[in-house]
Amino acid sequence: GRLKNGMTYYIRHNNKEKGIADFYIAQRVGSILENPDQRGLAHFLEHMAFNGSKNFKNTDASPSIVHWCEAHGIKFGTNLNAYTSIDETVYNVSAVPVKNPAVVDSTLLILHDWSHYLDLDDKEIDKERGVIHEEWRTRRAGMASQRLMEQALPIIYKGTKYEDCMPIGTMEIVDHFPYKVLRDYYHKWYRPDLQAIIVVGDVDVDQMEKKIQAVFSSIPMPDNAAKRNYYPVNDNDKMIVASLKDSEQPIMLVTLYMKRDATPDAEKSTIRYQRDGYVDDLISYMVGERLDEMQDRNPKPCLSASARIGQFLVSRTKDAFTLSFGARQENIKGSFDAAIGTIEQIRQHGFTPSELERAKAFRRKVIDRQFNERNDRRNSYYVRRAQHNFLDAEPITSEAYNKQLDEQFSREVTLKEVNAAMREAITDRNQVLVIYAPDKPEVKIPSDAELEKMVLDAQKKTYPAYVEKRLDEKLIPVLPKKGRIVSEKPALHGMTELTLSNGVKVYFKKTDYQKDAVVMNFFGEGGSSLYPDKDVLNTKFISTAVKEGGVGRFSSTELNKVLSDKTVRINAGVGIETQSISGSSSLKDVRTLFELTYLYFTHLRRDDQAFNAELNRMRSFLTNREASPNVSYNDSIASIVYGNSPRVQPVKASSIDKVSYDRVLQIYKERFSNASNFKMIIMGNIELSQLQPLLEQYIASLPATGKKESFVKSYPDVRNCNETHRFEKQMKTPLARVSIFYTWDEPYTAKADLALDVFKRVLSIAYTDSVREEKGGVYGVKLQESLEQSSNPHALLKIAFDTDPDKYDVVMPIITGQIEHIARKGPEAVSLQKVKEYLLKQYDQAAITNDYWLFVAYNQLRHGIDFDKDYKSLVRNITSSDVQQVARNLLNSKRRIEVTMVSCKDK
Repeated sequence: GRLKNGMTYYIRHNNKEKGIADFYIAQRVGSILENPDQRGLAHFLEHMAFNGSKNFKNTDASPSIVHWCEAHGIKFGTNLNAYTSIDETVYNVSAVPVKNPAVVDSTLLILHDWSHYLDLDDKEIDKERGVIHEEWRTRRAGMASQRLMEQALPIIYKGTKYEDCMPIGTMEIVDHFPYKVLRDYYHKWYRPDLQAIIVVGDVDVDQMEKKIQAVFSSIPMPDNAAKRNYYPVNDNDKMIVASLKDSEQPIMLVTLYMKRDATPDAEKSTIRYQRDGYVDDLISYMVGERLDEMQDRNPKPCLSASARIGQFLVSRTKDAFTLSFGARQENIKGSFDAAIGTIEQIRQHGFTPSELERAKAFRRKVIDRQFNERNDRRNSYYVRRAQHNFLDAEPITSEAYNKQLDEQFSREVTLKEVNAAMREAITDRNQVLVIYAPDKPEVKIPSDAELEKMVLDAQKKTYPAYVEKRLDEKLIPVLPKKGRIVSEKPALHGMTELTLSNGVKVYFKKTDYQKDAVVMNFFGEGGSSLYPDKDVLNTKFISTAVKEGGVGRFSSTELNKVLSDKTVRINAGVGIETQSISGSSSLKDVRTLFELTYLYFTHLRRDDQAFNAELNRMRSFLTNREASPNVSYNDSIASIVYGNSPRVQPVKASSIDKVSYDRVLQIYKERFSNASNFKMIIMGNIELSQLQPLLEQYIASLPATGKKESFVKSYPDVRNCNETHRFEKQMKTPLARVSIFYTWDEPYTAKADLALDVFKRVLSIAYTDSVREEKGGVYGVKLQESLEQSSNPHALLKIAFDTDPDKYDVVMPIITGQIEHIARKGPEAVSLQKVKEYLLKQYDQAAITNDYWLFVAYNQLRHGIDFDKDYKSLVRNITSSDVQQVARNLLNSKRRIEVTMVSCKDK
């Protein structure tokens, strides 16, 4: 609906998440609307929306938006958040408990204040300048692509509004703008005609509509409001080339755009628009297949390659066919010839009938899955659709309508139509070539003129027509001899335990959380822990062997083609303590899931050419890996924290030649040679009677020796010491990057695990209030915790943050001081209550997913720990003393390792 003041609103009842609703305000306002003296203020304003408003003053009588939300289990950064982009700004209060009408009313007041009633207090503005500056630092540090993009836009968009439009803006303006400039932007652009309220969840639609009308109708629409323009992008006859270098850029990334006008918003409600989108999706899928086949060559011509049809870079008024690839530094021209030649071959000869059928089948399976789960969507799904409708004029259509359209288009769209559309998209006109390259003396990057010539020369060549190999689509030509189910009994949490004739234990739970989904995890104990240090490198390349080899008679590329009409995902691998095959499928493709499980267990395919080609690609990719300061930093952490253990050493270019494909395959086969050491968890909206014949045919038939194995302790623990390591690194952006590791002895119990989690969360709240909001010293502090269940049970807390090198001595005492405060006095009572409210609400949301119960069953079977048992009671009964004791144990251990990387000072 629409209010008289011009504000739009969307409301939808959805009871998938009982007692929960999401509240959004979307705005057609972004950094493109800034004046030159306002660069960065659209984003700055988004931050200020949390720092004081008409009804949320951050006083004892009127809590701030953040404090009010967290008191009701709505976590800042997770449920309470916002983003600013070039053309839009969106705020959200998600997972709101709506059983209490007062909570609903207050949540609507938050959106009301965001719309028009922010305080924008002078002191709060000045405090936020530091936070924004630290966000800028975090986003730019070690992120060459961010800096390169900022340099590229003025070349790509010369003479348009887009040449300087990145939301982060300039720090010169952020640090010094007058308060009035921010307020002017706010009052000019935050207004009802550019705003939409979106409410989705367990709400009464009619009642919610009345509330929205009552709360938002009085927000004034300004007189003589400025026109909200969408800015055009110029066409170009001559190719635009933006070739840029950065010393921290590890590889040469190439993107070739072929621009065209975007569909006007007024035409997006037509069948023509839907059909064009359907055809574009087919083209993108088929081009992707061709690029995948291109990469099957040895050596692989590119480090990576992909293509799509969609928005041109950052401008919504222009679309483009976009080809992206990583060029090999030792053969740049070869990469250009291969990637552009593949696209040009398509343009000259078109696609084949079998390619089109696969693309249609792939799209059909996606649409069918959406239709089958049409009544099983979380709130966020409907919110996104409303957002796209308001911000992008994308039509809101039902799953039934989408299915009907897909069936119609599948019948009507011909190969001739697709090839004609492809030639409109893939063209030699209106081209933009963007290069992000390493700035290293040993890396020779061609000139702009030479790069342009590479593209044009590749486009002028004549290519042979594509010839596709015919595939037998039967995964297993001869079925294995069936096994049988020898026993069946009830197990925990409504599961059924089946024992198969080869010793495999199967744990099944019927669920209806997703109407068209089955999930599976098939795992055995052992993993890479059973192998000596000299084999560690080979175990790291098992995933490469799985990805590159394929299974049975099918190469990796052929397998993807065979599975194009199947909704199935599967992954086989060897971890530190286990080897496993995990996956999921739609109900109709469960047999395929079991066939693939059988094949990955018994018939991993050897493909020397594909494996060696991937090693060759990785060697090229890793040659310049140390260019990024992040890589050096992470390598240093691994060395310092784990004492140079070979099990945590990174793979480098120099390592590649030491990999033995024979040994990789041997280890894989050893790990998947004895099914009696495996357990399978399977859950979904399927009857046990439907699974039983599949279990007998594909799982009970797996080879087994009857031998039971377990993992051994081989992965290193964090060193027991108290050390500080600081080193300097040349960086483009001034930065101090800090990681602190605390460890202490802690016997494993469910309560201890929860107490550690609660401690981490109350500490996070303390850091947000102190070191971010009060001091503006960091953009955020990341906390990770774990409680090991090994023979040496211990707890770990990792604290990580970025800051200005000049602020390190200010920030570090606060980081330590907050832990000491909790150890002395316990957590703040209000913070502890916030965390409890959030965890209780989060449990209710998690408990309606297959993934949660898969997690519970896995830990029960592997570790004998029931994470679900009495969880809510444990949360409610966690005390301040429990959390305080965690902090005391942490400090008393005196086991602390700090690793800090500081940018070199200019000399």
